[in-house]
Amino acid sequence: MPDIRILIVIAVAVIGFPLFEVLFFGYFYRRELRIKTLSSKSVEGVVIGYKRTQIVAAPIVEYRVDGQTYRNSLKYYRVVRVTLPWKTNQAASDNDLMAQRITIYTNSVVSKGNLFQDAFPLGSTMTVWYNPACPKESYVERYSGLDKSYKREMWIGIWMLILLPILAVVSIVMGMKYK
Repeated sequence: MPDIRILIVIAVAVIGFPLFEVLFFGYFYRRELRIKTLSSKSVEGVVIGYKRTQIVAAPIVEYRVDGQTYRNSLKYYRVVRVTLPWKTNQAASDNDLMAQRITIYTNSVVSKGNLFQDAFPLGSTMTVWYNPACPKESYVERYSGLDKSYKREMWIGIWMLILLPILAVVSIVMGMKYK
C-alpha cells in the first residue's frame, strides 16, 4: 500500500494544477468575452506613445469618457517577427497592421525605422471601443481575438482535470497489482 503522503502529493498535483489552470484561464476568458461583447460605444482616442513591452511597439491610445481619461493599446492575437539578412533595411509587414495576426520582416544586420511609429504617428487618432458601464474595459480599433487563446487553455485544463486523475488511479492500481 502506498504511503498516504505520496497519495496526497499526487492528488494535489493531479487535481490542483489543472484546477488552477481552469480557474486562471477561465477568469481571463470571461474578462475578454465581456470586453468583446459589451464594448458597444466608441470614441476617438489619440496616440500618445508606444508599448515596448511586446514584440511590437504597439500604439498606446489615450481616450476620454465622461471627463475621465483612460489608456489602452492596440493588441494582437499573434505576432511573428522574421529576421533575414537579405531583406531591406526597413521593417515591413506582409499584411495589414490592423489584422489580428501579423508577420513583421526585418533585416537581421540592420533595420531602420519603426513600422508602428510610421503607421500610427504620435497625435494621430484611433477609434476606441469601450464598455459604457466600465469605460476602462476597451479595445483599440478592432478586437484582438485573445478570447480564443484563453478558451483553448481553459479546455486543456478541463481535459487534464478529467484525464489526469484517471491516469493516476490506473497507475496506482497497476503499481499495487504488479508489485
